[in-house]
Amino acid sequence: MVQRVEIVTGKERRRRWSDEEKARLVAETLVPGAIVAHVARRHGVAESCLYAWRRQAGAFAAPMAMPTLIPVVTGAVPAEPEPPQGMAPVCAPRAVVTFADGARLDVGADYPADALAVLVAMLRGRR
Repeated sequence: MVQRVEIVTGKERRRRWSDEEKARLVAETLVPGAIVAHVARRHGVAESCLYAWRRQAGAFAAPMAMPTLIPVVTGAVPAEPEPPQGMAPVCAPRAVVTFADGARLDVGADYPADALAVLVAMLRGRR
Protein backbone atom coordinates (compact mmCIF):
# COMPACT_ATOMS: atom_id res chain seq x y z
CA MET A 1 0.00 0.00 0.00
CA VAL A 2 1.38 3.39 -1.02
CA GLN A 3 0.72 6.23 1.35
CA ARG A 4 0.80 9.90 0.39
CA VAL A 5 2.90 12.18 2.59
CA GLU A 6 2.80 15.94 2.27
CA ILE A 7 5.57 18.05 3.78
CA VAL A 8 4.74 21.69 4.46
CA THR A 9 7.90 23.77 4.84
CA GLY A 10 6.50 27.25 5.23
CA LYS A 11 3.46 29.42 5.14
CA GLU A 12 0.96 27.97 2.68
CA ARG A 13 -0.16 30.41 0.03
CA ARG A 14 -3.63 30.61 -1.39
CA ARG A 15 -4.06 29.05 -4.75
CA ARG A 16 -5.41 31.33 -7.48
CA TRP A 17 -7.74 29.64 -9.96
CA SER A 18 -8.23 31.17 -13.40
CA ASP A 19 -11.74 31.49 -14.80
CA GLU A 20 -10.93 28.75 -17.33
CA GLU A 21 -9.80 26.37 -14.55
CA LYS A 22 -12.92 27.14 -12.52
CA ALA A 23 -15.18 26.52 -15.52
CA ARG A 24 -13.39 23.24 -16.31
CA LEU A 25 -13.74 22.02 -12.71
CA VAL A 26 -17.40 23.08 -12.54
CA ALA A 27 -18.11 21.24 -15.80
CA GLU A 28 -16.41 18.15 -14.36
CA THR A 29 -18.75 18.25 -11.32
CA LEU A 30 -21.78 18.44 -13.60
CA VAL A 31 -21.02 15.22 -15.50
CA PRO A 32 -23.66 12.59 -14.67
CA GLY A 33 -22.44 10.46 -11.78
CA ALA A 34 -19.73 12.92 -10.71
CA ILE A 35 -19.25 13.46 -6.98
CA VAL A 36 -18.17 16.96 -5.99
CA ALA A 37 -16.05 15.70 -3.08
CA HIS A 38 -14.10 13.40 -5.41
CA VAL A 39 -13.49 16.15 -7.97
CA ALA A 40 -12.36 18.50 -5.19
CA ARG A 41 -9.98 15.94 -3.71
CA ARG A 42 -8.55 14.99 -7.11
CA HIS A 43 -7.68 18.62 -7.92
CA GLY A 44 -6.74 19.83 -4.43
CA VAL A 45 -9.54 22.37 -4.11
CA ALA A 46 -12.00 22.85 -1.24
CA GLU A 47 -15.49 21.45 -1.83
CA SER A 48 -16.97 24.76 -0.73
CA CYS A 49 -15.10 26.51 -3.55
CA LEU A 50 -16.57 24.14 -6.12
CA TYR A 51 -20.10 24.72 -4.80
CA ALA A 52 -19.56 28.49 -4.85
CA TRP A 53 -18.16 28.33 -8.40
CA ARG A 54 -21.15 26.26 -9.50
CA ARG A 55 -23.49 28.97 -8.17
CA GLN A 56 -21.47 31.62 -10.02
CA ALA A 57 -21.06 29.53 -13.19
CA GLY A 58 -22.55 32.20 -15.44
CA ALA A 59 -19.91 34.72 -14.37
CA PHE A 60 -16.96 32.82 -15.85
CA ALA A 61 -18.27 30.20 -18.27
CA ALA A 62 -15.47 29.30 -20.65
CA PRO A 63 -16.14 29.67 -24.37
CA MET A 64 -15.55 25.95 -24.85
CA ALA A 65 -18.22 25.15 -22.23
CA MET A 66 -20.94 26.98 -24.17
CA PRO A 67 -19.98 26.96 -27.86
CA THR A 68 -23.29 28.18 -29.24
CA LEU A 69 -26.23 30.29 -28.16
CA ILE A 70 -29.60 28.65 -27.85
CA PRO A 71 -32.60 30.61 -29.09
CA VAL A 72 -35.16 31.10 -26.35
CA VAL A 73 -38.86 31.30 -27.19
CA THR A 74 -41.33 32.66 -24.68
CA GLY A 75 -45.05 32.31 -25.08
CA ALA A 76 -46.61 30.30 -27.89
CA VAL A 77 -44.26 28.32 -30.12
CA PRO A 78 -44.84 29.01 -33.83
CA ALA A 79 -46.09 26.08 -35.87
CA GLU A 80 -43.61 24.24 -38.07
CA PRO A 81 -44.10 24.88 -41.81
CA GLU A 82 -45.77 22.07 -43.74
CA PRO A 83 -43.38 19.92 -45.81
CA PRO A 84 -43.78 20.14 -49.61
CA GLN A 85 -46.43 17.85 -51.12
CA GLY A 86 -45.25 14.25 -51.38
CA MET A 87 -42.39 14.63 -48.87
CA ALA A 88 -42.47 13.12 -45.39
CA PRO A 89 -41.73 15.50 -42.51
CA VAL A 90 -38.20 15.26 -41.11
CA CYS A 91 -38.05 15.10 -37.33
CA ALA A 92 -34.64 15.94 -35.92
CA PRO A 93 -33.96 14.26 -32.55
CA ARG A 94 -34.53 16.65 -29.65
CA ALA A 95 -33.63 16.73 -25.97
CA VAL A 96 -36.16 18.35 -23.65
CA VAL A 97 -35.36 19.32 -20.05
CA THR A 98 -38.44 20.09 -17.94
CA PHE A 99 -37.86 22.02 -14.70
CA ALA A 100 -39.90 21.57 -11.52
CA ASP A 101 -41.79 24.83 -12.18
CA GLY A 102 -42.92 23.54 -15.60
CA ALA A 103 -40.44 25.56 -17.68
CA ARG A 104 -38.92 23.58 -20.56
CA LEU A 105 -35.57 23.75 -22.33
CA ASP A 106 -35.65 22.17 -25.80
CA VAL A 107 -32.35 21.62 -27.66
CA GLY A 108 -31.08 19.42 -30.47
CA ALA A 109 -30.05 15.95 -29.33
CA ASP A 110 -26.58 16.61 -30.78
CA TYR A 111 -26.00 19.53 -28.36
CA PRO A 112 -22.86 18.74 -26.29
CA ALA A 113 -23.83 17.11 -22.99
CA ASP A 114 -21.24 18.99 -20.92
CA ALA A 115 -22.41 22.35 -22.29
CA LEU A 116 -26.05 21.37 -21.65
CA ALA A 117 -25.19 20.46 -18.05
CA VAL A 118 -23.59 23.89 -17.50
CA LEU A 119 -26.58 25.61 -19.12
CA VAL A 120 -29.08 23.70 -16.97
CA ALA A 121 -27.06 24.50 -13.82
CA MET A 122 -27.02 28.18 -14.74
CA LEU A 123 -30.76 28.21 -15.39
CA ARG A 124 -31.46 26.44 -12.08
CA GLY A 125 -29.43 29.06 -10.24
CA ARG A 126 -31.41 31.92 -11.76
CA ARG A 127 -34.84 30.59 -10.83
